[in-house]
Amino acid sequence: MIGTVVPAALYHLRRLCRDWFYAEPLVARANLDWGFEIKVDQPGEVGADRLLNSLAAHRQFGGPLVVVDFGTATTFDVVDHDGAYLGGAIAPGINLSIEALHRAAARLPRIGIGRPQSVIGRATVPAMQSGVYWGYIGLVEGLVTRIKAEYGAPLKVVATGGLAPLFAEGTMMIERIEPDLTLDGLRMLADRNPAPTLSKDRQRLHDTE
Repeated sequence: MIGTVVPAALYHLRRLCRDWFYAEPLVARANLDWGFEIKVDQPGEVGADRLLNSLAAHRQFGGPLVVVDFGTATTFDVVDHDGAYLGGAIAPGINLSIEALHRAAARLPRIGIGRPQSVIGRATVPAMQSGVYWGYIGLVEGLVTRIKAEYGAPLKVVATGGLAPLFAEGTMMIERIEPDLTLDGLRMLADRNPAPTLSKDRQRLHDTE
């Protein structure tokens, strides 16, 4: 089972599965049986990771809910009470923002991500760390508050991604942390869909080895 939003990676992963594992991979796409409606204007444009997170989060916690994924992009995905995917918001990821800050301002160094003890930084690096950490806390709290107001009903908030535990320390908005949400979604999607079959030529090659 493959879930990716990088076309070049998909090509190489498919080759890996076919040439080394003699298996045709099932690729997470909007046209599979997800078990819920994808209620957006262009379902095919929704990243597989966002749908996988929504599938796993609703299966584990019910709905309605918001999934916040601290990945390459920071995504906010809204899931209805019946599991339907309603869309969400996409913001630049933390590491992308740090890199852009360093590249655009030559005098600003690259920094690590951590929770500063003080919001008011008294030197360049602490000030940057404060802006990144507390800035993203403000982003999460602000967007989730607006999403809840627009949805018009209480929403559970589930966070995933490698940086989720760090940012959950700074806000009461995040109720649950599930680091393996995307992988859980891959397993659940595979269970719902028939496995693809390997082409006859590749199957014959496998049988002769």
